[in-house]
Amino acid sequence: MPTDHPPAFRRCLLLLAAAALAAPAPAWAEEAPSLTLDSALRTAIGRNPAVREQESVVEQDAGQLMQASGAFDWNVTASLGAQRVRTPELGPFGTVPVSDSTQLTYSLGVGKLFRNGVSIEPNLEAGTSRVLPGAAPTVGSSQVGFVIVVPLLRGLGVDDTGAVEAAERGDVKVAQLLYQNALASQALATATAYWASRAADEEFAVQSDVEKAAARLVNSTKALVDSSVFPPAFLLQAQANLRAKETTRIEAELSAKSARIALGQALGLSAQEIDETPGPSEEFPAVAPMIVIDAPAKAAVVREALASRYDMIASRESLVPLRILERQARLELRPQLNLTLNEGYSGLSTGPGLAGPLNHNVTGLNSIAGLSLAWPVNNTFQRGLLRQQEGDLKEGEAQTELLSQSVAGYAILAVEQVRLLSDEVRASSDTVAIAKKAVSAQQDRIRMGEGTILDEVTLENLEADARIDLIEAEAQYATAVAQLRFAVGQVFDRPAPTASSFSLTNLARLPNLDAINPAAR
Repeated sequence: MPTDHPPAFRRCLLLLAAAALAAPAPAWAEEAPSLTLDSALRTAIGRNPAVREQESVVEQDAGQLMQASGAFDWNVTASLGAQRVRTPELGPFGTVPVSDSTQLTYSLGVGKLFRNGVSIEPNLEAGTSRVLPGAAPTVGSSQVGFVIVVPLLRGLGVDDTGAVEAAERGDVKVAQLLYQNALASQALATATAYWASRAADEEFAVQSDVEKAAARLVNSTKALVDSSVFPPAFLLQAQANLRAKETTRIEAELSAKSARIALGQALGLSAQEIDETPGPSEEFPAVAPMIVIDAPAKAAVVREALASRYDMIASRESLVPLRILERQARLELRPQLNLTLNEGYSGLSTGPGLAGPLNHNVTGLNSIAGLSLAWPVNNTFQRGLLRQQEGDLKEGEAQTELLSQSVAGYAILAVEQVRLLSDEVRASSDTVAIAKKAVSAQQDRIRMGEGTILDEVTLENLEADARIDLIEAEAQYATAVAQLRFAVGQVFDRPAPTASSFSLTNLARLPNLDAINPAAR
């Protein structure tokens, strides 16, 4: 625009530009934020169904362990019986007298299988009998003893009999580790949803400002067109710009609502509560100085990840029960040779007392020893079971190796993401600063009577795009920080967390890389 416009026109142009720039705060900015990152993480861990689902797996495995342990419980047996028998007998001269007798028996036994394969069964059996009518005396007898069975082969039973229980105990430990990994994964997913919702809200606020500025531009341009200062084509351009900004604002509003619902789902809110999901209140974390990511630093990060990640520990621990079962299957290829010892005494008494056989005419210690052998010739079933267990073990070892590769790659990528995204945040921040200077310079041109408001709006659009790029970069950096903490196993403070007892680290702060890489201190 030429520079020789009258002062009145310049003042009119300046007032219109100022009106276009003076954007009131959107309604979104006036909402009271109420959800911090820490409270979001705690809510998600305490309420999310995915966490409860993994917790139920721990309970299931603990129940299976109890079932396996039940094989080694003491087992008490007892019995009591009374009998009366009346049978005809041939007497002298063809008479048929009746034999009438009564018997009373009782027994008590205890049995237990030990984890080393030895079993013991103490038992007591006693009884009294009497022939009626009372001409014949009551006679009582007793047997008291215990039987011990000792396995002589198959590793003396230690790695055979207790193998199932030991394997189940290992499965419980693995389930607990996977549960703790589920807590860490849920924390990461919640942090990701938290920062995505924060970014969507801020982008919606920016697009709302841009739309309002475009609407004011239409009004100011119309006034200038009506005053014959601008040609009618300028008004068409301003109106087209407003329609485009309305579309963009609607898309940003939809994205913000979608991100808020996703945050509510990550929090584990009920179907009735999701629509009222509170908005994130924390600002994006400031970009922190990063240590030099050289080869030794990456190696240290990988070592920390392999040593601290719950899923990596669980994968290694899952090999323990597989090895136990594989060894059991190998031992059971051998014949079964048992030593049986039977020790006890016998008693005999006359008289009506029920305890008489236990303490009258008791013999010395009676002993019986013997060997029993069971030797399947082909043992096809057991050889097939061993083959299956060997395959399961090889599969577990391969899965552990694959997971270690995945964990190492994830850790290295997480470090690189933080490094590169921190540079992107700095570059985007510089771009916003430059765009603001360009807008300020254009305002100076308007004050000088040069250029048009459309030129300034073009620069304002560039500034809005730069602000959105900065918001996205900050959200990605915040997510990358949380991912790095997850990658190196620093989501929780030790000891191991549970849904009701845990200590969160700050997922918006870089992990202690100095501790991982002492050379960088």
